[in-house]
Amino acid sequence: MGISGDAFAGPGNPCGKNPCAAKNPCGVKNPCGANPCAANPCAKGQNKPIRNTHITDYKKLVTMGERLWNDEKLGTSGLSCMSCHADHEHLNLNKVKGWPHFVKMTGDIVTLDQMVNYCMINPIAGDPLDPNSIEMTAMTAYYRQYAASFKKK
Repeated sequence: MGISGDAFAGPGNPCGKNPCAAKNPCGVKNPCGANPCAANPCAKGQNKPIRNTHITDYKKLVTMGERLWNDEKLGTSGLSCMSCHADHEHLNLNKVKGWPHFVKMTGDIVTLDQMVNYCMINPIAGDPLDPNSIEMTAMTAYYRQYAASFKKK
């Protein structure tokens, strides 16, 4: 027993008959026709910056990140990121398929920025980095390049 096209048009189906088919109140003037995003809202230069200081040279950014990655003075424990992450095994690259992901020691799914701050607060015993800071951007840029260097081998 098949279902015909008008089997859904019964009195129990409110969608069986389109109440707007005869006279569509939106047909004459569509209130959604004028797209408020049609003009780029950032084109006028009125955009608010993410941070007050900018860096436009990626190479310098990665160099800054490498310096921070190796800086034992970021906290009070005498550790740096490199103290724990000096090799492929301790970066868990065989397990990490991208961010965010579940990290057992945090007991949570975290982004790369959150993982950097977890390490800043715990093993390094320092202050967390502002997620919008150049320092955080540099640390994550260096991490990506550093991790990629192991994947190439």
